[in-house]
Amino acid sequence: MEHNIKLPSYMKVFNDHQRTAIELMASRPGLKTGEAAEALNCTTETIRAYRRDPAFNDAVYSRFMEISGGKLIDVVDAMIREATKGNVQAATLVLKHYGKLEDKITVRIESPFEKFLKIGNIDEAEVVNETDAVDIGQAVAITSNLPERDESNDKPLKRIKEEKKTVRAIQNGTYKQDKRTTRRKKAYNLRMRAEKVGMDMLPPGRQRKNVREEWVKELESREQAMGIV
Repeated sequence: MEHNIKLPSYMKVFNDHQRTAIELMASRPGLKTGEAAEALNCTTETIRAYRRDPAFNDAVYSRFMEISGGKLIDVVDAMIREATKGNVQAATLVLKHYGKLEDKITVRIESPFEKFLKIGNIDEAEVVNETDAVDIGQAVAITSNLPERDESNDKPLKRIKEEKKTVRAIQNGTYKQDKRTTRRKKAYNLRMRAEKVGMDMLPPGRQRKNVREEWVKELESREQAMGIV
């Protein structure tokens, strides 16, 4: 049974081998000529000939944009998660992405006459019942709960540097790998500190936040008692 696959118009001018090459190079942009030739079972000269063809390169680019476009959802999702954690750089990019942040400042200069029209005739204003007049500032209760203060705000330059680093990692696709590396470094550092004070490590796996916090407090208490800085 034959399956009719609808190809994009830019792919119809190429043969099957060229289409396979386009798909391969679009999905693996950093692929070297020799690696591509081996994967496609052809000579390196064939790959070089493909890459010298402007139409072929345009097709690779178009296909790459189609493939990478599907990854934008993950990128935006990662940016939103970082923004909710307080990453100002990520929040700025998210707001710009959704058109909620304007870089431009509009300055409007009004003539005295325009200002007068906006003010209106104040003398004709009427207070219906003076006893009902209240101080708005006292009448409105502030009920919003502020989030816990982030100590990283004490060092704004360092925080901005770290936030930019995280954003670049998301954009470069190394975000998850960087986070794993950071977690491993932290775990190794804690293990070394625990060994110095003769303290057992936490059981493997994810621990409840309060359990981990109590363990860290005990570690810091022992370090202080032993004069370890």
